[in-house]
Amino acid sequence: MFSMNDLFHDLERLDLSRTKSADILFQSENYNAAKDEYSRVAREILGPTTEFPIYSNGGIVSQKYASLADAEIVDLMGCLNGLAQCERELENMPEALIWLEECQIVYWNLRFSRAPRLYDWDDWFPGDIQFSVQYAKTRASAAAAFLSFGNTGTAVHRRYTATLMIPEDHQRREPAISRTILHRGGTQTLTALRHPDPMMVHRHKITQPSLQLLGSWKKLKVKKGNCAGPGRRMSFSSFIWEGRLYVAGGRKDSAGPFYRDMFSVNLRNLDGWRLEPDFPRRTSAWLGLNMVVSPAHKKAYLFTGRQTLDFFDLTTNQWGAVLTKFEHAGVGDTRAGIPTTAWPYPGGNLTDSTQQIVGEHLFVFGGTHGRTNVGCNLFMVLNLRTYEWRRLSGTLMAPKDADISCPGPRKTPNSWVDNTEKKFYLLGGECDRMGAVLKGELHGGDHGYAFDDFWSWDIASETWTRQRMVGNVPAPRSETACVFNPVLNKTIIWGGYNPAMPTDYAERGMQFGFTYYADTFIYDGTPTDTADVASDPLQSQTWKQVVTQGFPTYRAQAQLVADPQTGRTYLFGGFTNNQYVPTRQDAVSRSFGDIWELRVDLPGGYFAGVDVEDEGRTAAAGPWQRCFTCGSAGQWKKCAGACGGRAFFCDVDCLRDGWRDHKSAHKCRKV
Repeated sequence: MFSMNDLFHDLERLDLSRTKSADILFQSENYNAAKDEYSRVAREILGPTTEFPIYSNGGIVSQKYASLADAEIVDLMGCLNGLAQCERELENMPEALIWLEECQIVYWNLRFSRAPRLYDWDDWFPGDIQFSVQYAKTRASAAAAFLSFGNTGTAVHRRYTATLMIPEDHQRREPAISRTILHRGGTQTLTALRHPDPMMVHRHKITQPSLQLLGSWKKLKVKKGNCAGPGRRMSFSSFIWEGRLYVAGGRKDSAGPFYRDMFSVNLRNLDGWRLEPDFPRRTSAWLGLNMVVSPAHKKAYLFTGRQTLDFFDLTTNQWGAVLTKFEHAGVGDTRAGIPTTAWPYPGGNLTDSTQQIVGEHLFVFGGTHGRTNVGCNLFMVLNLRTYEWRRLSGTLMAPKDADISCPGPRKTPNSWVDNTEKKFYLLGGECDRMGAVLKGELHGGDHGYAFDDFWSWDIASETWTRQRMVGNVPAPRSETACVFNPVLNKTIIWGGYNPAMPTDYAERGMQFGFTYYADTFIYDGTPTDTADVASDPLQSQTWKQVVTQGFPTYRAQAQLVADPQTGRTYLFGGFTNNQYVPTRQDAVSRSFGDIWELRVDLPGGYFAGVDVEDEGRTAAAGPWQRCFTCGSAGQWKKCAGACGGRAFFCDVDCLRDGWRDHKSAHKCRKV
């Protein structure tokens, strides 16, 4: 039976002798002096010239970290954890997160130094039990920090993955790891949460302005017209041109029907869907494809993996195609697995890649093709003037050993190019290890792996850099909605799926081995006028969580699009597992055909007029309604009065108690 004496004994025994002076200062609440002492010890370990925390080369790679002896690594981790504790007590949460992330970077550099090179999903952990203790402290502290400002998804990830990564033998030999630092009950409490959690989201406030941003999701209604529209869809393509949203291809559910049609709607007035010409080519199913707009050419390009590049002419509203060519570049392409006389993509098929157009070039990364389910990291570029392809990096098939100089093999990653058009950014995605088992490939496993990495490709120098993720970051995921908004000059992501992050469903006595998300994040990748980049370079590229009172239902494969003329951001479609959300359907999955607009509290974010207080009482929390009176979330009944169902109530008592407020706020009356 665990007691308080065990707790105090654990805490005392786990102290490090080298940080004892700093620990005493911290315990006496002299936090600034403790910071100085932790920093002094860290400098003593690293030397006076080592960057600390590191920010050069993306802020990830440090040969110094990889060269430290085991005891030095443990002491350094103790200093980093101590610095994070001090910043937390001084209410400097952005700085606290930087130090906790630095602990993770120490671990990554130890992995990077292993031979043969490890893939991100390969099991490996240092053999020193004291490292396990410090790592457990890091992840538990990070989970608590993210939970404190409502980022439940990342809180669960930080804590749950630590319980998997730290060897069971270490947890047996040092019981404090599981009974004090990563207490199982605390982990189980977190895995019962949704992201956002419907019982918590309406209470979230902006407590950390540098890490959070107010936002609002508004569901839009398209007027009925002569055309029924695309309906519910997953695995589709979408884009915006001249104020119209285009939706094409995809399927309704897992078993179909499968679509090759295209629709558009005017986003200015939503005056009904318009049927566009169907895709005329004979190809494999239109699933997981990209339509990428070239403003210069006034075309939306559709690359399916075939040598023929299709396009939809946005001036004539007609489909067209052009034949491209690939010239084998010799040894490099051969080593990448591309035969000297063959087209790079086996079977002329590519799905679940990510694509961007920069000027006169189409960039294509990753995806699955005729020979792989697991995903690849082949990175290609097409010159849209000459229609010639060139390999930039990566391989056709994932080799046995990893290449840590570039992103690993994956499908369904996100990408964007910002207004400078200098870099191609890559985030997340999935290594489909279950798919690898079905195809007999290398790297098979019991479940997929959602990548926890962030990369940039310098277009001029043609080099990859693994980027540090700073701030209130999203949990690892794939099949995520993502868009760069050129008016806001920010990247927005929403929703997605993690195939290996569990969710407990206590009401039904079930546990899912996966998680669907409905949370919103925004990334500012450009230095601001107020940021002192020279003295604090890590603060110039930060993630924030967008705090909304309501949100669209948890799902994957939705798509975000931004209107480059107005700066408005829209969400369409996607799907979820029917057991994960309440439904009356018997099918395994459910797709969506809804349109939402995201408003954010930024200049040009269309947030003016949003009533945050009212949304906290009326906005839908995914598939659940909010009781106007008590705030509980569930399948409640809507008001039958003149308001048209503006408010919901969980029972007659809440209807009686909240009627007067509702009547006043929404001009409702009995009918």
